[in-house]
Amino acid sequence: MTGGQSAGILRLFGRVRDYDWGSPTAIYDLLGEDPSGRPAAELWLGTHPSAPSEIETGGRRRPAEAAVGRLPFLLKVLAADKALSLQVHPDRAQAQAGFDGEERAGVPPQAPHRRYRDRNHKPELIVALTPFRALAGIRDPQRTLRVVQSLGHPPLTAAFEPLREDPSVGAATVLRTLLTMPAHQARGLVDGIVKAAGMIGPRAEPDVAAAADLVGQLAVAHPGDVGIAAALLLNDVLLQPGEALFQPARLLHAYVHGVGIEIMATSDNVLRGGLTSKHVDVNELLRVLDPTPTRAPVLAPRTVRGAAGITVRTWDVPVDDFVLAEAVCDETMPNRADPRGNVHDSSVTVRRPAVLLVTDGTVMVEGVGVCATRLRRGQAAVVAPAPGAQGVSEAEGVLTLRGRGRVFLASPGSCAPS
Repeated sequence: MTGGQSAGILRLFGRVRDYDWGSPTAIYDLLGEDPSGRPAAELWLGTHPSAPSEIETGGRRRPAEAAVGRLPFLLKVLAADKALSLQVHPDRAQAQAGFDGEERAGVPPQAPHRRYRDRNHKPELIVALTPFRALAGIRDPQRTLRVVQSLGHPPLTAAFEPLREDPSVGAATVLRTLLTMPAHQARGLVDGIVKAAGMIGPRAEPDVAAAADLVGQLAVAHPGDVGIAAALLLNDVLLQPGEALFQPARLLHAYVHGVGIEIMATSDNVLRGGLTSKHVDVNELLRVLDPTPTRAPVLAPRTVRGAAGITVRTWDVPVDDFVLAEAVCDETMPNRADPRGNVHDSSVTVRRPAVLLVTDGTVMVEGVGVCATRLRRGQAAVVAPAPGAQGVSEAEGVLTLRGRGRVFLASPGSCAPS
């Protein structure tokens, strides 16, 4: 039954989220659809209650959760034309305490000022499909001070002075100063920064030139927002396709521009600190934030399989909520010998339930005892657990991939694809 539905491999239909920072074309191009006229920011593939995906069986669609249960992760395509908010995610203990506290206080679940919408943490990994600019982690204070001084705007230099006085935690003081600044004073500060950045010449040192460019981009997307000044605290990184950025709990970060594949623990817990029209809670953000200077957590892919016809890579993350892998297939038939006698083994072992998304080409997906499912660019599927499966070993499944294309495979943690 090639091209149809199988008992264990089900077509998955995600949900497009049209936030105002999204791209008007990137996600629609991936899906092979005409643009709607609204910016498509994210495509959600999972069982998150805010935008649950559907499966198709017997010609009818129904919630994916009915077939695979609640997934511990959410897979996304993220397409940013404008910068997302400066934000921090709590760790699991902070999320549990925060959620329980707001429940006791009677804060409505969907209230705009609600800070904790569940008890889970929200580690995130994003893999660049295009050059992807992001801000992540508190930059080395000496580098930041050189940037601020080079911009030559005295009020900005004064606001960042705590970095010199206490390099280990001074970023928290800078953030409090900026984020609690009276509106008229904040706008004056930002206007001065934008003007100063516009005067930076092409021969400026790389950090300064990058900061000036960043200020210009943020000013277009978020005019007058004091988050433009706060963004100068962070490492500014440009991921190349295939590189990834891991966002652990308590790390201040923001995505600026680009298209990527994102996977995260299933959670809605976000504490925002600027570059947004949504609720900002400065005290809670600073309570959760780790202000320690750190390098941006950029990850290179690790090749776990390099057989003829298929290459499988993954990005190692220190959490057990999810594993993300990429399989690149090159027109080969599984487990067959070529004219020279070489056996092509294009199988991949994953832990189920797994979500597959094809981002290039067309790939045939098969599993033991089930029929093949053909997926083309922009299509997704979920691999359901075997009936009665118990424990990690029984939840593992072998998929065979053939064709010519690129597939991202998301699965629960504790068992990396191989």
